[in-house]
Amino acid sequence: MKYDVIIIGAGTAGLGAALYCARYNLKTLIIAKEFGGTGLIAHKVDNWIGEPGISGMDLMQKFIDHVDQYNVTRVEEEVSKISKTIGGFSVKADKIYRSKTIIYALGMKHRTLGIPGEKEFSGKGVHYCYTCDGPIYRNKTVALIGGGDAAALGSLFMADHAKKVFTLVRKPFMRAEPFNQNLMKKNKKIKLMFKTEAAEFYGEKLLKGIKLKNGKNLELDGVFIEIGHTPLNNMAKSLRAKTNDHGFIIVDEHQRTNIKGLCAAGDITTRHTLKQFITTASEGAVAAETVFKYLKDKKWK
Repeated sequence: MKYDVIIIGAGTAGLGAALYCARYNLKTLIIAKEFGGTGLIAHKVDNWIGEPGISGMDLMQKFIDHVDQYNVTRVEEEVSKISKTIGGFSVKADKIYRSKTIIYALGMKHRTLGIPGEKEFSGKGVHYCYTCDGPIYRNKTVALIGGGDAAALGSLFMADHAKKVFTLVRKPFMRAEPFNQNLMKKNKKIKLMFKTEAAEFYGEKLLKGIKLKNGKNLELDGVFIEIGHTPLNNMAKSLRAKTNDHGFIIVDEHQRTNIKGLCAAGDITTRHTLKQFITTASEGAVAAETVFKYLKDKKWK
């Protein structure tokens, strides 16, 4: 069977694309190792319009259930290779699937510290998205780990919610923009801790604090790890899709890459700096429209 479109990745962008592809009456396959993507680890989501306070897992299940109302084939397999063929693409997973077009929506993975307790307390005090989970720590004590712009912006964001924010920086300086660093220094809620590294997260059912490499303990309610992201771009790059210096796939306003028939959507792209449910879902919808128009009139650019 040859599909009109194969969507690789089943987070918000992939599921959003699947919904719109189905509504365009395209023969659609969505394939992913795990349906729900990184949205599954969001403890509480307060910025998805119409669903305040919903957990990431519940929200993603709603997306999946919505897609299942349409004629979309879902396959839970890990894709290992995408190849260009005459008239389309082949996608290798547990078996070979063929398609006229591809929407690449694999997203990115958060870099982790890899220390004891990080995995155990993920979603239970350890988080990777301050805009998603930050508001639940109103009037509580939190920490941001990182030295770049994301950690600086996260610290400032959390200072609007928490009563105290510790910013743990491994080096003796921050790499963040000087403007944001100055704002941090002026904010009485924020305490910058240079040359400070986490050694272990501890607690019981929920996180209670961080054991530091200097031997001290830092008691707090939540921690946000902002040490960067790794775009899952390997298979797109093997097709010679262009990426920027940080590895994000370059797309235009229609989510088109430089490869005919290949769209990209979601966190993996250069389209939005705001990597959120609402922006990734919108990119998936736009990619679906682009694929539909391409299949209809055979014009890519």
